[in-house]
Amino acid sequence: MSLKLNNNDLICVKFNYNQEIINKIRLIPGSRWNPAQKYWTFNNDKAKLALFIEMFKDEYLIFESEIKNFAAADAITDYLNYYYLPQFEKKLKLKGYSQSTIKVYINHNKNFISYLKKDLFSITMNDLNDYILYLIDEKENTHSFANQFISAFKTFNNLILGLENVNRKLFRPKKKKKLPKVLNKREVKDIINSVYNLKHQLILIITYSAGLRVSEVVKLKISDIDSERMLIYIRNSKGDKDRYTLLSQSALTKLKLYLKAFQVQKYDKQWLFPGQNKDRHLSKRSAQKVFKKACHKAGINKKVGIHSLRHSFATHLLEQGVDLRYIQNLLGHKSSTTTEIYTHVSNKSLTRIINPFDKL
Repeated sequence: MSLKLNNNDLICVKFNYNQEIINKIRLIPGSRWNPAQKYWTFNNDKAKLALFIEMFKDEYLIFESEIKNFAAADAITDYLNYYYLPQFEKKLKLKGYSQSTIKVYINHNKNFISYLKKDLFSITMNDLNDYILYLIDEKENTHSFANQFISAFKTFNNLILGLENVNRKLFRPKKKKKLPKVLNKREVKDIINSVYNLKHQLILIITYSAGLRVSEVVKLKISDIDSERMLIYIRNSKGDKDRYTLLSQSALTKLKLYLKAFQVQKYDKQWLFPGQNKDRHLSKRSAQKVFKKACHKAGINKKVGIHSLRHSFATHLLEQGVDLRYIQNLLGHKSSTTTEIYTHVSNKSLTRIINPFDKL
């Protein structure tokens, strides 16, 4: 079915003959059949259009006029999200995308559709470029965030819309090269020692000592700890990759105390760090709050997040003389270029340089 507005501010609905559709349209107050133009009409009224969309929300609807000119633009936007995004989510799952990536891609496209207020098959390069500038200039998002949207939309276009030449012409804003925020060893120690709750302290210890992402540490299971080989098995990490990383001897000592005190092994799901609902793991947000509270107690004023523990792990290994290739494997980086950024924050070589001021 297609909908457009005429000069009399009437909504004109065209479709192939279908008695069931006709019966439904007749339920809309003031609906009329135009025999000359061969379409049904009703007033561009918010309540009437909302009723129409509710009746036909599972049908394929095309909006030939600007959505912003329809009385119920928000209802149309809701329809577009309702109709297309579940299809997109299903195809992402079939393609094997991770749940976190699916969530991010769905949210990006949902926000874009809400901003656009336009039929999705009439999207132009100007629409996309305007939205990217809106994200950067008005919403003050980073270039990385804008690039994430571009990836989300390109995938949506590939799997659902099929708009020709759009993906090829869509260029990415240049990323700003920011160095990772790193804590020194004393600061890491102070943060960990400021936490008295054994579970919370162990979360920070393992995050640092194994160089984990917060999403990885909260999803650890007891069976992922290999105390004989002194390794931790990371399942379904970023890019759906598995890997092994280090298990610290000091962390293992704390872990044994934790398992004895908290008895998490008795729960069915065997999460190492279960949430309040023992069938689910601790949330990333909860782990981030633990870190933030610990920084405050330790008097750390740097603007750092829990991910800084992973950055610090990599930097401290590099300063200890560990080869970059091993650090890359421990972190699960696909490219060595990603790992090489730690050479810019390491003081390994800088400490050997004699400051000219000291030679005056």
